Amino acid sequence: MEKFWLRDLEFLGILNQAWAYQGHQGKPRPPFDDLIQRLVLSSSLEKPAVIVSVDIPSGWHVEEGDIDGEGIKPDMLVSLTAPKLCAKKFSGPHHFLGGRFVPPPIADKFALRLPPYPGASMCVRIGKHLPVDVSAMRENYTSPEFLEDQAMADPIDQFRAWFNDAVAARLREPNAMALSTADKEGKPSSRMVLLKGFDENGFVWYTNYGSRKAHDLSENPCASLLFYWDSLNRQVRIEGTVTKVSEEESERYFHSRPHGSQLGAIVSKQSNIVAGRHVLHQAYVELQEKYPEGSLIPKPEYWGGYRLTPSHFEFWQGQPSRLHDRLQYSPKDVDGKRAWQIDRLAP
Repeated sequence: MEKFWLRDLEFLGILNQAWAYQGHQGKPRPPFDDLIQRLVLSSSLEKPAVIVSVDIPSGWHVEEGDIDGEGIKPDMLVSLTAPKLCAKKFSGPHHFLGGRFVPPPIADKFALRLPPYPGASMCVRIGKHLPVDVSAMRENYTSPEFLEDQAMADPIDQFRAWFNDAVAARLREPNAMALSTADKEGKPSSRMVLLKGFDENGFVWYTNYGSRKAHDLSENPCASLLFYWDSLNRQVRIEGTVTKVSEEESERYFHSRPHGSQLGAIVSKQSNIVAGRHVLHQAYVELQEKYPEGSLIPKPEYWGGYRLTPSHFEFWQGQPSRLHDRLQYSPKDVDGKRAWQIDRLAP
């Protein structure tokens, strides 16, 4: 304990304050009284430690909380079973509610509505959100340089290399992409969809042909895709024209989907107004009875794929001081054949 000095707190990211319980009256015994005061004073550091208290913060009364104002001010309170009354005095941003140790018979007897387990669903925010200065939020990217002599001649090959990097990095849904469309009046809209295939012919995704994006594409076939791989400090923007894939291709992909996803595609008249979730659920249940697991589900006519044929690529790599790498691929004609010109754009 004697080696536990205030200056050492500057090197701690999170301090789990779970010392032995010191009694109901909140009067800690030595040497804990000195340690508590050091923690209280740690809030004055330039980078104070984040304090997590378990059950009852040291120095608090079990019912009245921090009576004299000299106790620990935890950033998070962990209540392993039911919160003590002193939890009402807790003003930190997070309160982690346990309940997983309460025997089911007790929970049933007293009609306890315990939070679900596991994970962050048991952590509830109390009080007001901390003020955030949005204008000060920024990242200073650190990445390997992406130079012209490193770029592949064919943008499809370059995309494949970066996509494989995103998969290898185990990013969540690396095939997620923002699809932007516009109607005949130029009114834009964007949404996230999942890439389901790509090759030299273009980039493919599947959707409902009655959706807003489908309506936009029927009036204006020009669209753009944006992939953003945060952990790699990379994004890829692709522009082009969109056409429907063949019915055979849509049919083949539809029947490769999980049983539930096939039913969901039939149930959802995408982008139409529905009276409530119960309407979708009831239709889904009825289809489950009609098409049990293992049965052949016919693909609806209003569902299928689109392919964007690219005419423009931009590969972006985040760099320090906002001096990002931006390499643009534009088509050009070389001896009657299509090739790609690579240019650097100012960040």
